[in-house]
Amino acid sequence: MVSSFEFSPSRIDCHKVLCRRGHSDIISNLPDNVIESILGRLPIRDAVRTSILSRSWRYKWTALPNLVFDVIDADRSIFRLNNNASQFEDDDELVKVIYRILCQHKSPILKFRLLIQSMRSYPDVDQWINFLSRNGIREINLECLKEDRYKIHSSLFSCANLRQLRLQHCVIPSPPPTFNGFNCLTRLIVYSVTVNNEGFENLVARCPQLNQLYLICVDGLDRLNIDHAPKLQSLLFVGSLKYICLKNTPSLSHVTISLSQLPDMNENLWNNGGSISLINNLDCLSNLKSIVAGFYSLKFLAECRARKRLPSTFIHLRSIYISMLMFEDVDSLSCVVGLITSSPNLHKLVVTTCTNSAAEMETATEYLEGESRSIGGLMKLRYVVMKQISGLGPEMELMKLILAKSPSLKQMKIEPDKTVDISSESRILKDLVRFPRASRIAEIIYQNQDHSPAD
Repeated sequence: MVSSFEFSPSRIDCHKVLCRRGHSDIISNLPDNVIESILGRLPIRDAVRTSILSRSWRYKWTALPNLVFDVIDADRSIFRLNNNASQFEDDDELVKVIYRILCQHKSPILKFRLLIQSMRSYPDVDQWINFLSRNGIREINLECLKEDRYKIHSSLFSCANLRQLRLQHCVIPSPPPTFNGFNCLTRLIVYSVTVNNEGFENLVARCPQLNQLYLICVDGLDRLNIDHAPKLQSLLFVGSLKYICLKNTPSLSHVTISLSQLPDMNENLWNNGGSISLINNLDCLSNLKSIVAGFYSLKFLAECRARKRLPSTFIHLRSIYISMLMFEDVDSLSCVVGLITSSPNLHKLVVTTCTNSAAEMETATEYLEGESRSIGGLMKLRYVVMKQISGLGPEMELMKLILAKSPSLKQMKIEPDKTVDISSESRILKDLVRFPRASRIAEIIYQNQDHSPAD
């Protein structure tokens, strides 16, 4: 019995694999699903070229459910169907090849990926999307690496079976009036795209099965207004917003919001009557299992906390990832401490510091000293990572607090800032050794990138 099979497309010689006439053909006699799996692992060029092997192979490639056109290589050799070096001198040749493959394809196309440097002939892409919309497409990935943005054809909204959609450097129009929703869509990823607020809100609202939503550098979107997403579990946003509204998202458990600037903290944002207010809808955050917050996100959460609009307890929160924590900003620091102490089931904490000045550390140190006397135990906390540590007072006080309040702690890993010298390292290590530990099994790992770990 064969326990493993290794297939290397780059080395295979089809003429050697096929036996002479009259002899058994071991490849052709394989089950159809195995042949399909082999063809699916070949570049599209090689899969199409198998049509010359024999009559029985002529149309096998046309049953492939996944078509991947990846043209990021300078010579675009993966598309050459012969050895003519002059082929693909311009994009017209590329368009012809894609047309040829689509026209000869006989079975439903479940996945279509187009990754190109640029595409001058946008009407051709329109026709391809229109073709895919009539062929049961489940996954579309359109990525243009140039900044000239392709406006998505309206036929995209006719892809009723779509499950995954990824778009880069595109313009997403508003759904047409005939749009019945993407009732099967579970994953939506957009990067460097252009949208309008109302059209995008309408799109998301009509994806009842949406599980993952990733929005990265989206132009034209100045508000994140999710009114109804019952299946949404993971949300990632990178960019700038004027306000955020999350309502009717009971399954939301993983949130990453990286703001490039602080939202305008005006009264309209915080009023109790406006439907656009983030603060009226933060109860959904009580179901979070993990949260990732950067500098501006912390500033915004700190403002929410000051106005007592955050949930009192994050009962499901197990992981907190904080980046760019500036200890001189006591509001942000108190927000982090508040998140930690309000999460009774917190399992992992990762903090990356970003301190610009050591001159304003006294207030932060005094705040942490006061908190260490008033807060209870961090009973479930097991793993802590502190990054870019310089040995400043508040940094050491926070680590001291965690060690003293975490009876289940297994490991605290410390990664010093690259500017820390030998004498500072020695002082940090001496202080860490002296700090009392609530956990008898807790180990402290000092991970200097230039040296081996020290315990």
